[in-house]
Amino acid sequence: MASLLPGIPVINMDDLKLGTKSWISTSQKVTHALEEYGCFMAVYESVSKELRNEVLDSLKFLFNLPKEAKIKNTSDKPFHGYMGPIPIRPLYESMGIDHPTSLDDVQNFSNLMWPSRNYHFSKAMHSYASLVSKLEDIVRQMVFQSYGVEKYHESFNKAVTYHLKVMKYSAPKVDETNLGAAVHTDKSFITILGQINLVNGLQVEIKDGNWVDVEILPSSFVVLATDPLMVMLVHSLLIDSKKVLL
Repeated sequence: MASLLPGIPVINMDDLKLGTKSWISTSQKVTHALEEYGCFMAVYESVSKELRNEVLDSLKFLFNLPKEAKIKNTSDKPFHGYMGPIPIRPLYESMGIDHPTSLDDVQNFSNLMWPSRNYHFSKAMHSYASLVSKLEDIVRQMVFQSYGVEKYHESFNKAVTYHLKVMKYSAPKVDETNLGAAVHTDKSFITILGQINLVNGLQVEIKDGNWVDVEILPSSFVVLATDPLMVMLVHSLLIDSKKVLL
């Protein structure tokens, strides 16, 4: 593996208004970060500490459910439903909620897990997804503007759907690997990673082949340029492969 370098760009994404000097300045920083690193850390305090704590508590309840409940989370799309630990990936477990910006869809997922209902879970996850989707929209709009395709943003926005993937990485045993997820790229347009419990382990590969440790700051998210978005970036951006270590 190539050498390991510290850090990725950190950009404040709060209180931005379209057309202002701060928007234009931030847009330039975002584009440069995506071109050079394939990612950046977005400081985004719109998702409060209180909401993060509510989400963390909700996810603890979710992953503590028996397996027979969790396997009800199915999907026709690869990797969108429940994925449990397997020998080559013993530390990883995940579930997915399609259309999490719709409260009805979140409640449908919640009702599968808790037939007696869990309104607190639905409210917390819907609020979280709605706020993070606004961050994604800001980044996407900046990218469209930077590459001269702003006129397509509105029609593209109407076709956008969101998927909230919640993941748990268990602590490795003495004789287990600390690799939580293998090296991979994402197929969505933009991936936004939130690390609720602030236990670090993410690494990303930048265009020169070096790996960068990502220490996610409180009130921050990692924004990743994924395979489709790379088509819009300059040809020098090679890949935003990522892996997770514990």
